[in-house]
Amino acid sequence: MSQVDPTLKARDDGPLVHHEGFGGLIRRGGWDEQGISTFRLAAQAFGDGRFEDAADLARYTVEEAVEGHEIYDAGIESVPEYMRAHGVGDAVIEDEIRQIKVLLDMPDGTPLDQEAGWQAYRDLIDRFVALCRSGGGAEGLDLLESARVTWLQFHDRKCDWLCGLFAAAARHLGEEHTIAIWDELIGSMYPAYARFDIDKRPWADSLDEMLHMAVFALRGHLSGPGRMGDVNIVEEEDRWRIEFDPCGSGGRTMRPDPDQNLGARIEPPFNHAIAEEEHDWSWNRKGVCLYCTHCCQLGQRKPIQLLGYPARVIEPPVWPSDDPNPKCAWIVYKDPTKVPERYYREVGEEKPDKFGMAATQRRREAKGQG
Repeated sequence: MSQVDPTLKARDDGPLVHHEGFGGLIRRGGWDEQGISTFRLAAQAFGDGRFEDAADLARYTVEEAVEGHEIYDAGIESVPEYMRAHGVGDAVIEDEIRQIKVLLDMPDGTPLDQEAGWQAYRDLIDRFVALCRSGGGAEGLDLLESARVTWLQFHDRKCDWLCGLFAAAARHLGEEHTIAIWDELIGSMYPAYARFDIDKRPWADSLDEMLHMAVFALRGHLSGPGRMGDVNIVEEEDRWRIEFDPCGSGGRTMRPDPDQNLGARIEPPFNHAIAEEEHDWSWNRKGVCLYCTHCCQLGQRKPIQLLGYPARVIEPPVWPSDDPNPKCAWIVYKDPTKVPERYYREVGEEKPDKFGMAATQRRREAKGQG
């Protein structure tokens, strides 16, 4: 993991520590603490007068947010390029983008400016940090909350833009193109799962890293109630379960948005697309948000094809649902060879007798799959 701010360091008594496997900083504390919003912890530290801790935690929110910021910007560029390369005309693409952007104005009516929003968030964090370094001040908590709200507003609008583009691609090319678009956008991440090969690394180390990866990303997307960045981490006998209510990216599209007086974004005026048919890359379920299908590919299908077992399994929300607030969960098993067979079948795979990269590669070559 490359840091946005290389000057952010672990301190002996600070809230951040270096994690060798993760390749960067993580928050100090056990799993009962890892699910707590970093914004929430920064506010608590500020209120307690622990200003250096508050500054470090505030700066760390930027580290958590940058992946979402960058992947949305990349997707906003790459989906139209994919559509163009597959025969959709420029005029059609521009009209689709125009219709999407009409819905993305800021609360004051100004058009969305992606980079300006990111910079505004970082500027507010910098102001909060400067206040911490000067010994605090009455406006500190307001600054921190303004930073969170600023990131939330721009994050959600960029997510809506990307979801809108996936819906446009499905209309003009067919939803079967969805996963090919994701493969172009995030395909460089797939080989990285090789480091979780049980033949070469103790699974306990991989498990710890994957849990940290998960909560890091989910906090950055401002998951959880009130969109603070809280997630629920539950240890069970044979697995760890991470629940988010809602997921701050795809899952939020299936919830009403009282802040903007809108219903679920699957409905008009956004009309974000869901899988109308069953696909291996949508857990062979109808009603999965097309945006959410990258979790199937990234966490389940590709690791199975590389390692013989999923890195994590996902219980996605679907539309429509009897639950007015459908939730998502990620599950990481303490022994990857014990992942139930149903999690293989739902993504079009078979559970093997032997696990690890070497056995998986031999098996795929024998089947002519390379």
